[in-house]
Amino acid sequence: MKQSITKKILAGGTAAIFALFTTGCGNAQAPVASSGTPAVIEANAADKEEITAENFSLDNVGPFTIRVGVNSGDGNQYLKILDDHTSFLKDRGIDLQTTEFAAGINTIDAITTGQLDVGLFADYAGVNRIGNTLKDTELRAFAMINKTNNNYLYVNPETIKEPKDLEGATAISMAGVVVEYDYGKLFEIYDVDKSKVNIVNVSSAQEALALAASNGADSYWANVQVAPKFEEAGWTPLLSIGDVNATMYTFLVANQSYLDEHKAEVAKYLAVSEEAFAYIEENLDEFAGWVETDLGLKKDLVISGWNAVNLVYTFPQEAYEDLLSVEKWCYNNGNFPTDYDFTGFINTDALSLVDPEKVTWQAK
Repeated sequence: MKQSITKKILAGGTAAIFALFTTGCGNAQAPVASSGTPAVIEANAADKEEITAENFSLDNVGPFTIRVGVNSGDGNQYLKILDDHTSFLKDRGIDLQTTEFAAGINTIDAITTGQLDVGLFADYAGVNRIGNTLKDTELRAFAMINKTNNNYLYVNPETIKEPKDLEGATAISMAGVVVEYDYGKLFEIYDVDKSKVNIVNVSSAQEALALAASNGADSYWANVQVAPKFEEAGWTPLLSIGDVNATMYTFLVANQSYLDEHKAEVAKYLAVSEEAFAYIEENLDEFAGWVETDLGLKKDLVISGWNAVNLVYTFPQEAYEDLLSVEKWCYNNGNFPTDYDFTGFINTDALSLVDPEKVTWQAK
């Protein structure tokens, strides 16, 4: 089984650059304060009538600033790099200001405190945070970024031969992020007694790696960007999140008030982002060189990662049903006291302006 998983990792490898695994367990440093200001909207024709997909025009949206939280190597960070080198977004009237965070859940915190306009989260992290802040939260998922199974349980092969061996072992987790869900699903499927697992929470992949290197733990869910470091420490992959029925969906998120007040601007950002992704596709070699210079990611890694994914914002039925399923799991497992319907925490109005066919979810 381990041999098969290793082949999958090598095959899917660098797609993780865009898979936003760091929404669950990032490896960036602490966030740097944004120098941006809240979105500034100039008067435009779209403000004078109800905006619909039929009358929406990118040209009618005045210049604006948008503050977006990113994780290392994700699509929005790539947009910023493109804009820094070509003014692709600036020339369309979009001042994109980004702040990097260690995990997607941290971008939710920054939205709540007014530091950001737009953030991101993995399904479990968003569902869990909303479930624990029902009376106060304004958060709304407004576009699906990606779905993936490319997250793997790396283990010390001297202590963990099979999932059941986690009993009596030390498992590295992160509070409030998707690895909690991954472990929970694993415990259910493989009948592992959670009370017998010593769970240690860390705040970054670097901390997890330090524990692995010092034989201070036995397992950790790693994405393929950080997996090589765990392999250097002698750890090997045992399972993928797909093996425990924990396929991860990631989403863009903002406050309801922001989406209501700036629907046209958010729609333009989504539309121009996809135009920018198309530009990157056509100029990939040059762009990969910029990423290597700016982020330190090797050029061939950037190219192979880009070719492995298709960056298009949508909101399909399967993403909606995943959120419902994760909410039910969280409630049943005591994550929060009130069973709630995630339907009320989705707002795809802006995405529908870009193209109604991108929005195929229907409330149950």
